Amino acid sequence: MPTYAVITAADRDQVRAALLRTKVGGYLHTGEGPGSAVLFDRPKPRFGRISRSRILDPAWELAGATKAGAWLLEDDGQCAQVTACYPTGGYLSLGWAAEWTPPEDPARLAAHLRLWRKDCAEIARKTGLSDPDALAEVRNDPAPDGSRIAGEDILRRICALVGAPDLVVGQSLFEQAGPRGRDFERFEARGR
Repeated sequence: MPTYAVITAADRDQVRAALLRTKVGGYLHTGEGPGSAVLFDRPKPRFGRISRSRILDPAWELAGATKAGAWLLEDDGQCAQVTACYPTGGYLSLGWAAEWTPPEDPARLAAHLRLWRKDCAEIARKTGLSDPDALAEVRNDPAPDGSRIAGEDILRRICALVGAPDLVVGQSLFEQAGPRGRDFERFEARGR
């Protein structure tokens, strides 16, 4: 199932206050557990298309308003992606393609892993994650039998690392009219 959601370690009261000023409406998860999860409405197209900026803006604005890292979760079945938005500004994305195969050449593999760990360490530092190694271990390299972790399972692992509900994984207001589950409250967009 497609995913378009935002998670954060910030508590629901902080997130609820930040959503009072949001430019995009949606649903806040209100169920039990730490952290917060939000399903934002589909951004409005401009000039017939939805830019990457319009997709990312709600997460970026939430990070700034709560002063906590916000993670945009996306999965279209072919690629799972998280974009970590920093409370101080900026962001960095990690992606897991469904058919990803690591380089066979040991030197290229070592270079790839070095860059991966570097990006994970930067994300962990800037979002306040306590264990950058745990983030770097979220990979979808094929197992010896050829199986690999699914995109939704990757996103659930990210939710666990962040300390946020994973109920929003597999949900996208691009594809559905409202959230699945009862523990959501609606919030409306405020004017630009």
